[in-house]
Amino acid sequence: MKALRVPPMYKRIGLCDSDLLDNGTRHPNLVLMKIAGFLFDNNILFELILDPKTDISKYNHIFLSRVFSFTKLPEFYEKTKGTPDENKFHIGGTGFYANITSVSEYKKKRDEDFNRLDNDLYLNTLDNCRGGSKAKGIDMARQMPYYHLYDSYVDKQEKAGFKRDKYKDYQKYSIGFLTRGCVRHCPFCINKLENKVCPYSQLEWFLDNERDSHGNLVRPYIYLWDDNFLASDRTIWEPLLKELMATKRPFQFRQGLDERMLAQSPDGELMAQMLSKSKYHGDFIFAFDNWKDKDLIEKALKIWKHHNSKKTTKFYLFCGFMLSKDNLDKFYKDIWELFQRIRVLMSYECIGYVMRHDDYHKSPLPNIYVQIARWCNQPQFYKKQSFWEYCYRNQTYWEQKNGFVVIHEIKQFEEFHRDYESGYYIREDHRGKTRKINKCVQTVLDMLDMFPEHREELLEMFNYKMSNLRDPKLWEQKII
Repeated sequence: MKALRVPPMYKRIGLCDSDLLDNGTRHPNLVLMKIAGFLFDNNILFELILDPKTDISKYNHIFLSRVFSFTKLPEFYEKTKGTPDENKFHIGGTGFYANITSVSEYKKKRDEDFNRLDNDLYLNTLDNCRGGSKAKGIDMARQMPYYHLYDSYVDKQEKAGFKRDKYKDYQKYSIGFLTRGCVRHCPFCINKLENKVCPYSQLEWFLDNERDSHGNLVRPYIYLWDDNFLASDRTIWEPLLKELMATKRPFQFRQGLDERMLAQSPDGELMAQMLSKSKYHGDFIFAFDNWKDKDLIEKALKIWKHHNSKKTTKFYLFCGFMLSKDNLDKFYKDIWELFQRIRVLMSYECIGYVMRHDDYHKSPLPNIYVQIARWCNQPQFYKKQSFWEYCYRNQTYWEQKNGFVVIHEIKQFEEFHRDYESGYYIREDHRGKTRKINKCVQTVLDMLDMFPEHREELLEMFNYKMSNLRDPKLWEQKII
């Protein structure tokens, strides 16, 4: 598949990744790449729009996608509202309905979005070149993505001084869904109304075999967006996993795998064994989103770590959902549960990765989530320092940068607090400068002041440390 170069004088189809234009994203938009692949099959000119103020007169149609609800729509789209040019736009994506609270309205919008491209009047004038039952229109499951869609973006970023390898997600991976659906009904998830996991695409429909001039695969890795692969029936996940392994290409489930299935499925140990033998790309990623799942997670971890004791295992830690300024109890419970999940992961020598819902901004102390994430999401800190040690090391790092003499880079909280109470951090030195308290440490103090009745418990949690909690006996013993 060759990269497309569009002569500037020709009319074409515009493809707009709203998230890329507004916030920037780590991942390419799979829907847009499939639309691009469909247009490529039909010899239709198209291009990725990289300027939020672009002149849309050069486009016959514009397919605009938004994944995140907080993404601002581009200026060139907003200006067309209420004008004939608005008809050029074909819009869709989870970002247009993810925050709808009404179940019936959410279901309606999601169903519309899922079927939007199948019913698109323009696309249905073009041939389906990928087989199946459709003669006209795009078959999203079967459509091969156009993997060169983001080349122009990567080229632009490289010219701006960024290293090309920073954008490997746009260049090095075959991307797709083998299955769709979930069974968990998590209220914060776009799959909350799903009840089962079904086969979706065959691997060959999105596996790219392009090679460079040296005969090497241009895209040597595979990543998968499956919602809950392991929750599918064994007759589905086992042959698909074997097929992935047979490619001998490193692969990864980017949304993580459901660790609970190792404990809940009669085939849990087989899952762990097969994954342990696979050529997995990067860290194994699971999720520990709810404290109520503690017993299931621990049972699954005993199985997982028994077969994968030497492989890095990471867990997404969801937090900050449905918070408000005036509900202190709910806020404290959310922080407490987050640290308890971290404690469990540390005891099994697993890494946490904090995923904050946008509602964390509404909490009484949003910065506590920021600081916990900065600590937890950087393994070099999480593995070696407690949260408090991380915060205080930020303090002494600032002091050293500003010319203060630092005797101890890390102090225990009690020692720090004695110095704090004595005025050590507001006294002037020989230069007439004061040390001050940095934002990270100040946030800890604010949290302690907000919950004086939980002071000892908070300090205990803030001092959780992997080297103290790690316990290999938890997984070295016989699997239950």
